[in-house]
Amino acid sequence: MSARLLIGLFGLVGILVSGIVSTIFHFEMVSRVNAILPKEQQVAELGWYLPKALRLHREYRLHFPGGRLLLKWQVAVAAGLVSLLICAWSLGFFSY
Repeated sequence: MSARLLIGLFGLVGILVSGIVSTIFHFEMVSRVNAILPKEQQVAELGWYLPKALRLHREYRLHFPGGRLLLKWQVAVAAGLVSLLICAWSLGFFSY
């Protein structure tokens, strides 16, 4: 097995792990925000799109100004993107 393929496999595992971790952080934010908001203003756990995610992040910052979950989520997403770039490099996507 070549070193480049092994690095690509580690990148793929990094993508999977960071995706799972970021999802866990996001659902934790949803549960904390929903515990504070009234029933009619709560955020649904399914059906995500950009404005809904931005609303969740805004509500989380508003109700938990010292909360670290949003930062942890951002770090997990960034780690996933870096892993994606590593995996793409190892498969030769940036070769010409």
